[in-house]
Amino acid sequence: MRRDPLHDRRDRLHDRLVRTRALDQSLDLARSPPMYLTLLGALFVGLGLAMAWYGLRPLAVLPRLLRAAVETPETAADADDGAFLAVRGTASAAGETLSAPFSGSDCLGFEFEVTERQPFAVGIPWLDAHLDDGVATVGFALEGPDGSDRSLAVRPSSRRFALDTASTVVRVGATEAPPDRIRRFVDAREGLDPVAGWIAAIPLFGTRRYVERRISPGETYLVAGTVEREEGGRAALAGDLVITDRSVRGLALSRLRRAVFPFLVSVLFVAVGLWGIAA
Repeated sequence: MRRDPLHDRRDRLHDRLVRTRALDQSLDLARSPPMYLTLLGALFVGLGLAMAWYGLRPLAVLPRLLRAAVETPETAADADDGAFLAVRGTASAAGETLSAPFSGSDCLGFEFEVTERQPFAVGIPWLDAHLDDGVATVGFALEGPDGSDRSLAVRPSSRRFALDTASTVVRVGATEAPPDRIRRFVDAREGLDPVAGWIAAIPLFGTRRYVERRISPGETYLVAGTVEREEGGRAALAGDLVITDRSVRGLALSRLRRAVFPFLVSVLFVAVGLWGIAA
């Protein structure tokens, strides 16, 4: 049977178009980034932004703090409601006091942290894994250096309580017996099991750090925050406060130094994430 040359030409043209279309589609697939790279890149960007927020959040108060003049408790007592003040004075008890967890000292507020040196800890390069932390605080007063009767009440928020003060650190090796007070603290806290045997068997690992920061009566502190008027019209610094034993400049430098590492890590994560998305 004789075939039509025109029909054969159409078949060859159709086959050529099909092969060309398939080649174009394969080239498009080769050019487009794999889906897993895009998803992984988005994850890295999200983690980087979260770390940037965590590391830079403590810096948010610095512009207002650096602009504020340091007041005395006597002059701060006449401040308007809602004003942002930085006040330096001597801490004194306005009622009950607390017992610091590791030192046993009487204090007006404390925060603590327990870490353990582990081979694969999140805290690289320091290799200290976080085990526990906590805070406690009571209201207290700031008094001026001249012994004036006009003091300023301080009411820190327990939800956002943090101290920029010197730390008391007790280190206990993996095979050492902790002091009695720390042993009682460990026994009373859930989740603070003894150091794992496989960690204690590795030289230089398993050491625990018991870190304590506190507000001690009779010591001088700088307290910054928003003024609230209590019943009777008395002024108080309340809420999310900055409490430090440093100067304003020393506090700013300390927070900037602590923000450098998480910021650099966040930049690295974001850069890797954007590369994955654009690859």
